[in-house]
Amino acid sequence: MARRDIARAFGLKTTDRALKTLLASMIEKGELVRGTNRRYAAPSKLPPVGVIEITGIDGDGDPIGRPVSWRPEESSPHITVTMPRRSRIRALGIGERALVRLKAIDPNHIEARVMRRLEGRLGHVVGVVEKDQTGVRLRTIDRRGPRDVILSPEALDTLESGEVVVAEISTERSYGLRKAEVRKQLGQLNAPGVIERMICAELGVPTEFPSDATAAAKKAGPPNSKGRVDLQSLPLITIDDEDARDFDDAVWATRDSDSNNQGGWKLTVAIADVAAYVKPDDPIDREAKRRGNSVYMPRLVVPMLPEVLCNEWCSLKPKETRACLAVHIWIDHNGSILRYRFERALMQSVARLTYTAVQTAHEGTTNKTTGPLLGAIEELYGAYASLRKARTERNTLDFDLPEQKIIFDETESVQAISLRPRYDSHRLIEEFMIAANVAAAEVLSKANAPCMYRIHDQPPLNKLENLRAYLKGLGYKLSQSRRLTPQNFQQILDKAKNSEHEEAISTVILQAQARAEYSPENIGHFGLNIDLYAHFTSPIRRYADLLVHRSLIRHLHLGNDGLLDHDRDNFTEIGADISATERRAVQAERGASDRYKTLFMADKRGAEFTAKVTSVTRFGLFIRINDIGAEGLIPMRILSNQLEERIDHDADRQLLTARRSRLSFSVGRPVSVRLDEADTITGGLTFSLAAFDPPNIANARDRFSKRHRR
Repeated sequence: MARRDIARAFGLKTTDRALKTLLASMIEKGELVRGTNRRYAAPSKLPPVGVIEITGIDGDGDPIGRPVSWRPEESSPHITVTMPRRSRIRALGIGERALVRLKAIDPNHIEARVMRRLEGRLGHVVGVVEKDQTGVRLRTIDRRGPRDVILSPEALDTLESGEVVVAEISTERSYGLRKAEVRKQLGQLNAPGVIERMICAELGVPTEFPSDATAAAKKAGPPNSKGRVDLQSLPLITIDDEDARDFDDAVWATRDSDSNNQGGWKLTVAIADVAAYVKPDDPIDREAKRRGNSVYMPRLVVPMLPEVLCNEWCSLKPKETRACLAVHIWIDHNGSILRYRFERALMQSVARLTYTAVQTAHEGTTNKTTGPLLGAIEELYGAYASLRKARTERNTLDFDLPEQKIIFDETESVQAISLRPRYDSHRLIEEFMIAANVAAAEVLSKANAPCMYRIHDQPPLNKLENLRAYLKGLGYKLSQSRRLTPQNFQQILDKAKNSEHEEAISTVILQAQARAEYSPENIGHFGLNIDLYAHFTSPIRRYADLLVHRSLIRHLHLGNDGLLDHDRDNFTEIGADISATERRAVQAERGASDRYKTLFMADKRGAEFTAKVTSVTRFGLFIRINDIGAEGLIPMRILSNQLEERIDHDADRQLLTARRSRLSFSVGRPVSVRLDEADTITGGLTFSLAAFDPPNIANARDRFSKRHRR
């Protein structure tokens, strides 16, 4: 049954948030299962057999997979793969396919019993070469995949230990291990930039631009003034991190001179006019659509656009004329948007400022750059104060979590890991960008024009139930309503502020949230508590923003380089694609950071650290080291051996409890840990408990035994 058929049966539109909530609820209750091509069926309609591909290994060592007919962006139930008893079928590896018999264990868990292996090539793996007397092996970097594969004997003479390579796996085996052929050499693991190239190869992040895209970008030049308003006298400034690589937004604010808007402000947000240089369906556009977004890793940026554009003609450099798409926004003293106007313009940024410099100037210490601009900076803070009122009034979900920064020395080794400070200057720019994004979404929605919305749904029902159980155990009560608001969560966060549970509660509430996505079907943005929201402010690094620019250009008659009918008709597919590339970018950024943190920790084996539990699973405790921020696992087997007893996992309450001593571990619990292993290839850190209280555990066991002897 198609989504539109269900909508018609319940008297809803396919775009209604209520329909999505209804479908999620029915799936949760087992009344419906998701099928292929966004269709749904009754649970009894689960096909008896199907073809699956092995995608990973779960914490118990069992293969997991997904139906090959399902699109990558569609959510799939948990499929556990089992082999028939006394089967002669060899165990399946990552990338292999099999014909399986399907059985629903519950609405979100399917057992797939293997009937027959489907032979063929298994795709590629990325790994690090290890040579010894027996031959050449490849240690793969994916923790979920096969640990080792065998390379051909010819590789013995051409490869060095520690070298990172891309290899293609075959179905052949040697001594029980998969065999593979080397296809590309990336360099030594500890060489500058190799970690990033390794991650890109593993995840399929494109790093080279096609020659036609590069050639087209080289033709770019100074902007044409035709059809553009001259804003070059407006003192627009850019505010970014010290290590920012692209500058695609500039801001300005002043008191509104309209006597009917006492205490109000006029803001200008000027965004690089990427649409002027990247024409629909030209070679640059096709590659940008394929990439979806830029990828930012510690030592490498993989840009969405060729560097001559993102670092030159589309970068709002100080004192240089650049093309922009500007929005002027009038707000009242409470931060409510009164009206707005979009226009294509020419601009010159008066200065490239940093968050630190702007915050320091606002607090009274200026330098030679910020001193002359102090008046303009104070106007920005004045407008921000009004925008902040509106945010508070909306009751948004506000985590305000700091980011980590990896610091390298002159030899490009990791010197330190620190937290980036969070200033009001960061929040100022965020609020200006949110206002511009809202204006873009509103003007397109009111005109019924195509818009690539940034949507964020309510938390999934199953996560809410687990969250309620966890919070109840700490003495906090989350509303039982099926339609929660951000305020419900923010009230919990406010109550937990400055308590021993603050970090733990922030973590579990964040983990319970749905993932934001791109879609032409608007359902609003739950976290920001905004009905209409789109991304408009970063077209250098996000394809979604470029699509919004083109729709504005077409709808507002700002040029002949607006949105094409072809792209408009394919917005749903494009939204799914760029949501997937965004998730891939997050994986790449996290994967590279994990490796650098592991390198930093590698010489600290045996050292003890203070940490906090960040996640509780049936295969162990995930912990985060205080200050450093490195994350790792205390495996269940190690925990059980140390405590000398069985441990039970309570998924609802996110709790591990020792059966006899009743010693328990939950999210947020402080723990003292010892580093046992730092695997720089996979980025994994393995810990054990460094300190616990054996006498108290022994006493608890005695009490337990006496109680059960009565």
